[in-house]
Amino acid sequence: MNIDAVRTFLELSRIGNFSRVAEQMHVTQSTVSARIKVLEDSLDCRLFERGPTGVTLTAAGLQFHRYAASMLQLWQQGRSEVRQSSVHDGSIGIGVHITIWRNFMPGWLVSMRQANPGFTLRVEADYSERLTEYVRQGALDLAITHMPRALPGLRIDELSVDPLVLVSSIPRNLSDCDNQNYLHVDWSYGYREEHLDKLPQLQMSRFNIGYGEIALQYLLEGDGCAYLPSLMVAEHLTEGRLHRVADAPELSRPCYLVRQIEAVHPERVDMAVQALKRMNPKLGI
Repeated sequence: MNIDAVRTFLELSRIGNFSRVAEQMHVTQSTVSARIKVLEDSLDCRLFERGPTGVTLTAAGLQFHRYAASMLQLWQQGRSEVRQSSVHDGSIGIGVHITIWRNFMPGWLVSMRQANPGFTLRVEADYSERLTEYVRQGALDLAITHMPRALPGLRIDELSVDPLVLVSSIPRNLSDCDNQNYLHVDWSYGYREEHLDKLPQLQMSRFNIGYGEIALQYLLEGDGCAYLPSLMVAEHLTEGRLHRVADAPELSRPCYLVRQIEAVHPERVDMAVQALKRMNPKLGI
């Protein structure tokens, strides 16, 4: 499939006007129309509804859009890596879940750089579903994440468990934590079930937060309690800025390493895994 046609499709879906897309891409309007027709003929469906004020995506166009965006991203990444290969020994793309990067960075990168100074390193931080999909597509070589989807062609190994501990801005017992001062942080699917099982009294919190860093900053500046990763709060506990709720149960939060079973460049993946082992020999790989 012609990458220029894919790029034109994405621009037209964003701008909604043939003439403006032509101007933006420095081509004629007939070229824009021809590229869209090539795509529609290839897919055997209409991608746009034409109207007097512009165009909008059809249902098929909406469905194709996410694949087109992935195709363009992979093309740009591939082109970049091919160019870099002429001046570097190779490149490797790694991903880390946005809430656990501090557990592995920068130590992992330092270990890889020291062992392989000629490699180009590319690091992405995102959430589990997208990181797993990037590895499946080949956009990343491997990723560390939580709750990865078991997709065909992927190998998933448990690395470690960073327990979630209940911490408070002031000394508290578990009985002092209630739905008025408890910050419920959504740590994803497995956590939700364990939280419901072990802490049914804290299901109706007035605070519901989707990102742990926000909860941490709130506790450092305000009053409350929340479950946060032990590594995230270790220094704050040591220095007395936060307090462990001693009689509260720990909640598990495993980390997983995701990679392709048949990697295009297995030696690069192995290099990254070995660097991870050097950084922390206790990891389960």
